[in-house]
Amino acid sequence: MAASTVVSQITRAFDSYLELMGIGKYFESDEALFGALDAFIEGTPYLRPLLKGDVREELLIELQYKYKVFSIPGVSIEDDYSARKWYSEDLEAGKITPLFWNRYASYLVDNKGFASSVVEKLGNETLDKWIMNYLADPHGLPCPPKRGLIIGDVQSGKTSTYIGLINKAADAGYKVFIILTGTIESLRQQTQERVDEGFVGIDMSVKGGQRVGVGLDNKQIMASSLTSKKTDFRADSNQIAMSLAHHSAVVFVIKKNTSVLTKLRDWLVELNTDPVTGKINVPMLLIDDEADNASINTKKGEDPTRINGLIRELVNVFSISNYVGFTATPYANVFIDPINEHEMFHHDLFPEDFIVALPTPSDYIGAHEIFDETGRYHSQLTYITDAGVTKNDNFSFYYLHKRDWDGVLPESVTDAICAFYLANAIRDLRGDKNKHRSMLINMSRFTDVQFRIRDRVEAVHSAAMRSIKYNLSQDFERSMKDPMLKRLYEVWEAQYERVGFSWEQIVDVLKDAVAPIEIKVVNSSKSSEKLIYPENEAIRVIAIGGLALSRGLTLEGLIVSYFYRNTCTYDVLMQMGRWFGYRRNYDDLFRIWTSEDSASWYAEIADATTQLKKDMNDMRRLEMKPRQFGIRVRDDSDRLQITARNKMRNAKTEYEVHSFYGNVMETPYLSTNAAVHRKNFAQVAKLIETGLATGLKLESKVYDGRSERYVMEDVPKMQIFHMLRQIDVTRHNRYFDTKQITDFLYTCQDPILEKWDVTFIPGMKGGKAYSVCGVDIWRAKRNNCKLVEGEQAEGHLQIGSRSKLAGTRDGTAGLTPKQINHAEELFRKDYFENNGSAYEGSSFSSAAWFEYVTDRKPLLMIYLIDVEGYPNQEESFKKFKIALGESSPVVGFAIGFPNTTRPIDETKYRFKANRFYNFYEDNDDTEEGGDE
Repeated sequence: MAASTVVSQITRAFDSYLELMGIGKYFESDEALFGALDAFIEGTPYLRPLLKGDVREELLIELQYKYKVFSIPGVSIEDDYSARKWYSEDLEAGKITPLFWNRYASYLVDNKGFASSVVEKLGNETLDKWIMNYLADPHGLPCPPKRGLIIGDVQSGKTSTYIGLINKAADAGYKVFIILTGTIESLRQQTQERVDEGFVGIDMSVKGGQRVGVGLDNKQIMASSLTSKKTDFRADSNQIAMSLAHHSAVVFVIKKNTSVLTKLRDWLVELNTDPVTGKINVPMLLIDDEADNASINTKKGEDPTRINGLIRELVNVFSISNYVGFTATPYANVFIDPINEHEMFHHDLFPEDFIVALPTPSDYIGAHEIFDETGRYHSQLTYITDAGVTKNDNFSFYYLHKRDWDGVLPESVTDAICAFYLANAIRDLRGDKNKHRSMLINMSRFTDVQFRIRDRVEAVHSAAMRSIKYNLSQDFERSMKDPMLKRLYEVWEAQYERVGFSWEQIVDVLKDAVAPIEIKVVNSSKSSEKLIYPENEAIRVIAIGGLALSRGLTLEGLIVSYFYRNTCTYDVLMQMGRWFGYRRNYDDLFRIWTSEDSASWYAEIADATTQLKKDMNDMRRLEMKPRQFGIRVRDDSDRLQITARNKMRNAKTEYEVHSFYGNVMETPYLSTNAAVHRKNFAQVAKLIETGLATGLKLESKVYDGRSERYVMEDVPKMQIFHMLRQIDVTRHNRYFDTKQITDFLYTCQDPILEKWDVTFIPGMKGGKAYSVCGVDIWRAKRNNCKLVEGEQAEGHLQIGSRSKLAGTRDGTAGLTPKQINHAEELFRKDYFENNGSAYEGSSFSSAAWFEYVTDRKPLLMIYLIDVEGYPNQEESFKKFKIALGESSPVVGFAIGFPNTTRPIDETKYRFKANRFYNFYEDNDDTEEGGDE
């Protein structure tokens, strides 16, 4: 019995053992995992004789993958956080029998090698708790279409996720599934194959049908497909003869093609619409794969682009329907204007009802891991230095080549091909002979040039095969007389010498490893070759192409990528990164050749995507709606664009400057969630309690001759750090980002930041007070506050008519009279130089006490606020105060950092933002300060 078969059987038995014993299927360490395995083997002694040599080693690798992989949490944003979770209720009540899902989950684990913990997370959390509950109830009343967006990582398993969603939806009662692939037939065919295997269970491209995937172990075929790997939707005589009523569940896998979409729309309308309502009374789920490609309306006028308009019509013809876009590059989608009247014809595809960022499995290899200099796979990246930008660079190949290019390939292409040969040999030595292997060469968008590249690659391959066949031997000196073999050896030294096999071992298997390699051009031309990965036969292929290799198409077992393109938009670059994903048992072997420019762009995109997900987490915490998707995308490079300009016509430019020294950050926008203020107040009290316990004092002092304030001096930086990490601050406070501030405090070793002063900014004496550790702090009153509950923002509280929290003299706490006078003198001098006249007043901006004073401590200002609203908001404020409670204040914060005479780094970031990123505008009302 083969080792892999034995391992599979033991793994299934171990999985059943864990379930029987109630042990979780995720282990944080090898020790815990192997301890559970030992206990299992102890109770099944008949397995011990099987655990020898390769079997034991392969088993341990399998179990580490299966049970140590976990998912990094995702995030969802909903239109209505209090909406009924119909799916969860029906599932709990036993109204849903998960027949489709159970067979799909088993297929993923048993046949596709998914970790059971990842499949469990996909089913129980991502699909059940998030996406399914956001769809329309298939048994409910007719309703407007639900529209959502699912964001995943490139090559991270989005297809598996939406096939899982289809299975869950079919169990719940959905009958019609429309899957829109990209614009290329090869991608549609690959998607159809995945849907046949994961949902339908039968391949209708074979005459009479052939059972595949979930259909192999299930006698009952519960779904049908009106498309196949051979044909897109055609509306031929067989299809026209049947209506949707003849199917329990039917799926269409179609391209985003005007002709195909029109045929499907007409067929659906003519055969299935209710003559009274004009609607099709069957629940429908439409999945738009690569939703940022071809689906976006890029026209300004009343008429949308043709494909965009047809998708809207498909969604709107059903009485219960859902449009769910899937993409790894959501930049174009978030720039759709959700309230533009022209774009709302039939409703545009803006994800009004939900946006979900999928969890990322811990074994996913993304841009950070490869392109960051500190990434764990960065050493597997090689820069292409022997190609140019233009013909004038004196390189044989260059970015800006024409359709008639007919030159010589860079020598680095040969190095990459050699690496592919070697990686194949190593995988064979590791026992992975039955696994697909791919190499990607993406150098040109011109199909003619792609075929010429193929000719040159074939020449290299033929020469290499001759050398390997006739001159490769264990006689090292003799072999090295062959230039190609010497090249292979040099690549082995540079790339693979440290992966566990000697050159002598490579020599033994190299011929058999390289012989099966095919070279194919994959594009949209008629002479293109099909890239098919058979289920029962492993292939080894060098795939050459452009767009066809850049959108959704999966290159199975991709080991080596040669990418030299001048593409410089976030979305296209990320989609071209077919090397992202999972490299089980060969993550140390994959290699990438690309330009240093492209590598830096990928690193920048990774940072921008991290920021986008962080903004989404902030929105979830504040329970913001997709319509309020005030999102921004980093846009720092002059050459690197986010997406096509016609997809960004609603975007605007924003800047953010980071320099903490000499500045004040404050929170003029506060949460309307009473629980947030109670939590923040508790963290303030904890900070003071900690200080008192270490011998510090909370004392009343007068610093500027006017205001008496309670101050705690010399509070250690790390106590401030820990408090800031625990409080919640609304994202509207763009310059009081607790994550950025605490990162700065943690990494900055400046001694001026080691000790802090903490002060409460009080209100008028004799008013109401809040007790903090036995000390009464007068409430700081703020009038003319506004509760914002409109379409453009989640509920938040705006302090004062000009959104200012700190008063002009609040920053004097902690200063001596000498420091105060000196700061005022410097301010007057600057004012005179800039304005030509002396300024006699003594009231200036709150930041001036930090800008003009370099020898002070940083200051944390705490505001325990009694808010009063606009005259027309009495009822809203009354409800807010009742929820807050009499003993709990509204809590605001401000932090002032002293200036420094030392050189500092100031960072300026540029963003592209949609119309909702800023929710407020300044006005000319008088600034409100602290109560004196």
